[in-house]
Amino acid sequence: MSQNEHHRETDAVAELSTLLAAQPKAACASLTSFEVVAADLGAGFVRLRFAEQPAFSNHYGNIQGGLGMALIDVLASVAAYAKLRQWCPTVEMKALFVAPAKLGQCEGEARVIKAGKTFAFLEAQLWGADGELAIHATATVSVKA
Repeated sequence: MSQNEHHRETDAVAELSTLLAAQPKAACASLTSFEVVAADLGAGFVRLRFAEQPAFSNHYGNIQGGLGMALIDVLASVAAYAKLRQWCPTVEMKALFVAPAKLGQCEGEARVIKAGKTFAFLEAQLWGADGELAIHATATVSVKA
């Protein structure tokens, strides 16, 4: 990555972090706290690092599947917000659980594949604390006119 590209990415991370900090927080946001690690606002790409959440543990010590999907939903929502500058309700999500999501600090990324006037289509991935890909998902969100 060139110095200019690194500077643009750093600016995008700062811009997105500032935009998100100014947004009202839903009560559930405290359960899915994250920091923006990388962003390309024009492309609708984000990489987020989620804080460890011990309450997400299942019987095996991994992130429970439904709670993993909550993290995927955050990823898709933030990617859509980055590109469209609006919160877009999730209409549909489909996920593949490819490995256990190891509990601990984990990262994920999402990108807008296509944004239309009514819907936007996204892809998201979540890696467990061990760095192994755990969940790959696609999502559809509703775009407000």
